[in-house]
Amino acid sequence: MKRQRLRKKEARRVAEEIRENFGVEIAGEIDRVEVDGRSVLLVDGEPFLLEYDGKHYFTVYGIMKLRPENGMIVVDEGAVKFVMNGADIMKPGIVEADENIKEGDFCYVVVEKKLTPLAVGVALVDGEKMTGEKGKAVKNIHHLNDRIWRFFFVK
Repeated sequence: MKRQRLRKKEARRVAEEIRENFGVEIAGEIDRVEVDGRSVLLVDGEPFLLEYDGKHYFTVYGIMKLRPENGMIVVDEGAVKFVMNGADIMKPGIVEADENIKEGDFCYVVVEKKLTPLAVGVALVDGEKMTGEKGKAVKNIHHLNDRIWRFFFVK
């Protein structure tokens, strides 16, 4: 595993981006590692962030630890096996969505009742249009049990 410490200026920029976009403070040493061709940012050795399309998002682990207030999408239990296999999140499986989500925003997916984080993704439609009809609502960019998750948590 190739691990590279971010320079202080870049680390401050990442922390500021996370604070502005998600209202969550991150502090500590930030390292970048490549996992399956994707950049994961470790904060004090924990895989909290990933880079996608030039932006920084939380990993599923980061969601579990930091619990951001915005961007949550709740799916029914029937959607779990599909999400865990990397499928995009479809509108019929969504029980509830943060209405403040705009198309292109980061969001995270939890399963109803327990609110266990399953995946993180990018909204394909606004939050108020995520329930009901046919079609995709969220592009799944990282989920429980994918290669990134297994790299850090399955030995």
